[in-house]
Amino acid sequence: MADVIDGVPKELLDKLGQSALATVEESRRVPVALAIYLFLSREVSIGRAAELAGCGLVEFHHLLRSLDLPTVFYGSEELAEDLKTIDAMERESRAGRGR
Repeated sequence: MADVIDGVPKELLDKLGQSALATVEESRRVPVALAIYLFLSREVSIGRAAELAGCGLVEFHHLLRSLDLPTVFYGSEELAEDLKTIDAMERESRAGRGR
C-alpha cells in the first residue's frame, strides 16, 4: 500500500514539492493546488480561491502570475457585450453632436 500522509498519497505530495508549487509552504500545497484548479475551471472566483488557498487576494494573484496562469477570464460573451456598449455610446455621441 502507498504511503499516505493526512489522507494524501506521499507520491502526490512529492510531485507537488517538485512542481512550480515548491515555493509554497509544504502544508499549504494541496489546498493551494485545489484552489488554483477550482479557479481555472471557473468553479470559484479568484477571491474565493484565495480564501480556499488560505491566503490574501493579492498573494494569490501574485502566485498565479508567478506560475504564468491567468488571473482574469475575458470570453467571447463579454467581448460581444462590450462591443455592443461601445457601438451604442458612439451612436449616442454622434447623435449629440448633430443637435
